[in-house]
Amino acid sequence: MVTVNDQLQTKGDFSVEPNHDRILVKGEEIRYQEYIYLMLPKPAGVLSATEDSRQKTVVDLLELDVLHFNPFPVGRLDKDTEGLLLLTNDGELAHFLLSPRREVAKTYYARIAGVMDEADKIAFQKGI
Repeated sequence: MVTVNDQLQTKGDFSVEPNHDRILVKGEEIRYQEYIYLMLPKPAGVLSATEDSRQKTVVDLLELDVLHFNPFPVGRLDKDTEGLLLLTNDGELAHFLLSPRREVAKTYYARIAGVMDEADKIAFQKGI
C-alpha cells in the first residue's frame, strides 16, 4: 500500500526525507506540510482556546483533516466577540505576531451598543 520512490515498503521502520522522497499511499501522493495557517471567522459564543471541557472552542469548529496539525489561535477574542482569527501551529510566527516588543500593528473595529462616555472612549482607544 505504501511506496517510497517507487519501492514498495512492507515494514514500518523505514525512514523518509519528506521534502525529497516521493511517497504514495494506495497510489495517492502524500505531501509533507509542517505548518498550517487558517483564517477563521469566529462566531459569538465560542472560546478562543484549543480545548475546554464545558464550552465550544474555535478548534472544535475546524475540519477533521487539519486537527492532526494541532492548530491554536494566535491571540484571543472574547467569547461573545465575532471576528477574524488566525490559527496556526507555527509557534515562531505566533510569538512574533503577539510579542509587544515586535510592535505588530493590529486594527480592531467595534460596534458599540449604547453610549460611551469620554473616559470609556479613551480607555477603548488605548486598548484598556
